[in-house]
Amino acid sequence: MRRLPRVITISVLVATFSLPAGCGSGTEEPSPARPAADRVTYVTGFGTFGREAYVYVAQEKGYFREAGIEVTVQPGQGSGENLAAVLGGRAQFSAIDFTATLISAANGKADGAVAVAALHQRTLAALMTLEGSGIGEPADLEGKTVADAASSVISMMFPAYAKLTGVDREKVKWVSLEPAQLAANLASGQVDAIGQYVVGEPTVRNAAKGRKVTVLPFGEVITDLYGSAVTTSATLAKDRPDLVRKFTGALLKGLAYAVDHPQEAAQILLKRQPAMNAESAAAELTLMAPYVRPSGGEPIGAMSRERVERAITALRTAGAFETAPTPESVVAFDLLPAG
Repeated sequence: MRRLPRVITISVLVATFSLPAGCGSGTEEPSPARPAADRVTYVTGFGTFGREAYVYVAQEKGYFREAGIEVTVQPGQGSGENLAAVLGGRAQFSAIDFTATLISAANGKADGAVAVAALHQRTLAALMTLEGSGIGEPADLEGKTVADAASSVISMMFPAYAKLTGVDREKVKWVSLEPAQLAANLASGQVDAIGQYVVGEPTVRNAAKGRKVTVLPFGEVITDLYGSAVTTSATLAKDRPDLVRKFTGALLKGLAYAVDHPQEAAQILLKRQPAMNAESAAAELTLMAPYVRPSGGEPIGAMSRERVERAITALRTAGAFETAPTPESVVAFDLLPAG
């Protein structure tokens, strides 16, 4: 539990919702030949990078349409903001890092939010820096400046990560940037490191014009953590379990297709988000594939009460919180994908 990480160096409740579409959003057009569909808003985990392509795949392939759902997609700003969108009714579903949900729940800021499927079976949280930054291991972070989105799970997790790696977190300066600004600010030397999912390395390397990227993965220090999870409100989970199951099933179908066909998924993303880099997007999806499917033949999206309990214990032991949430308060186990 206390071992230092390996440093990797590499080159809504009814169908009558009326919901606004955000910048860069995608909405399926209703067909007059079919009944009125349930209309929901989905917020991506973090911007519109390659790792988020699966929701656009689910739209493009008609998986949502087949389930009788019309989906508006809005770019996410990080777990904290995404959680607020779900709890405030601005979105019915979002990709939210499950560790952020646990930490927020322990602090009384996630009451009424529940995970209904794991998008990643292991946490992807990490810090990234570039060759020449002077950062090669966690201790080197002291005296440096780290940037991330204001409500990112990585900043939430950092105190526990610092404790377990012996870093004085008071000696690390954090600044807030928008998701799209992180890689560019790192490449230009405005900051020394950034919070990123491990799958974001190709995007960071592309922004840095091929410079080597050093990755400090949190999951090698804080074990048993899930990554992002499809999250909704407890009210919607209770009142419309059919809608939750249909949406989750269609989204996970898109996820499976995206990681199995990363090049095609990247092109689909590019149609919806022309500013994205298709090569980096495909590379992100390729890196994400091992994190998506559970071991032991369980279905994509699976979560277990025992594993959630272990994650809670790991975070509490690491000092992330004192009063722990119960697994049932943060996961709707009856709505998880069944094999």
